[in-house]
Amino acid sequence: MRPSPRARAAFLLLYGALLAWQVDRWFFTPHGVVSTWAHRHDSLTVSAGSPRGISQTFVMGADGLDGVWLRPRTDSRRAMGSLIVDVLQLEGGARVRVERVALPAAHVVPGRNLHVPLRPIRQSRGRVYQIDIRHLNAAEGPALEFVTTREDALPRGRLFADGTEQWGDLVFATSARRATLPYWIHVLLRPWPGWTQSWPFVAAVMVMFNAVLAWACAMAVGFVGTAPGDADGRAPVATSSARALRQASIGATVSLVVGGLLVALWPTREQRAIDLIDALPDARLETSWPSLHAGITAEPVVFLGRVHRGIVAMPTSRIAWTMDVPRGAILRLGAAMRPDVWEREGDGIQMRVAVDDAAGRTVAADLTLFPFGVPAHRTLVPVEIPLHRWAGQRITIALESTPERWGNAVNDVPVWVAPMIEWPRNPAAGVARVVRR
Repeated sequence: MRPSPRARAAFLLLYGALLAWQVDRWFFTPHGVVSTWAHRHDSLTVSAGSPRGISQTFVMGADGLDGVWLRPRTDSRRAMGSLIVDVLQLEGGARVRVERVALPAAHVVPGRNLHVPLRPIRQSRGRVYQIDIRHLNAAEGPALEFVTTREDALPRGRLFADGTEQWGDLVFATSARRATLPYWIHVLLRPWPGWTQSWPFVAAVMVMFNAVLAWACAMAVGFVGTAPGDADGRAPVATSSARALRQASIGATVSLVVGGLLVALWPTREQRAIDLIDALPDARLETSWPSLHAGITAEPVVFLGRVHRGIVAMPTSRIAWTMDVPRGAILRLGAAMRPDVWEREGDGIQMRVAVDDAAGRTVAADLTLFPFGVPAHRTLVPVEIPLHRWAGQRITIALESTPERWGNAVNDVPVWVAPMIEWPRNPAAGVARVVRR
């Protein structure tokens, strides 16, 4: 029997929507480009008017790099001078300038994204590039500022503001005309034989996939395989698969409701807390290593089969949070050498917790760990520091790691585990706040 008009319309809507989604994803959605737009909800600004400006490195994931989108931020006054954008390619230790673009600073509109066009770089996939941004001859006008993230949005990227490395990344997005279906072909089909990356094969696979998808949509809406009704006009009896689907839906709904009630009724902790790992972007970070992210990283660490959140701070490093201290606050954390280096030859590490206030510096904890020579040090050392003497004050809590003995840091990988500030939930105690740097 011929399908009903309702089934025909449902099929066209369902399959048409899925086909439109495929066309958008395969041909119009850029893939492999570098972007930090998703992280702009929590950001800071850095000035391009400083002597050394702003530098951001990134790894391009698609061919055809042809532009960069930036997010400037200025006050209501019109900026003067010129905005210079240099794009360089990093090859080993060398930097090769690809292109320089000069724009009048007056053309930068506050709150509106700025596109800097480039001559297309046909083979840009997998290569490391650097963007240098400088605002020259600002005269009496405001210096152009650009938005940056407060977290490491590009794990393989590095951000410098006036020559000083920052923890976050520049809020920007690259553009590439070829970063659509070719990206899927070259990236997803790379492990397969070369003939699978040919256009005829890809086209044949897409046609077969859409044929199966169209058949599935037609079956789902009753366009084929079912009649619009029985001879007496009654609707057909629900099949066993339909009943199973309905039962599964009811079971999923009940599970969600029960789970939500359990979460809502679960007792809250008596203490409030700030996880200092989450506040790492607000800390002042210093390290002797060439790269900030090479010396200081937030990563999971395992002790006795349990996974903990930790901060690896290669010596010599210093991590400092400035914060307001409520009454009854306690700093809790763990100090250890990472377990994978316990049995490797080394001369130990010194880990120190210091508190700086208006009166000076207080060393609240000082540990020397030598797991290679002292088996008792092959563990996680808990540290608890009451902060009652600083209640109501603004202090700086610093976690420092330095090489022990002769300054040899070979096989020394110190890790700070789950640093956290806890204080009573009583409103009279106040609230702990980390001050953004």
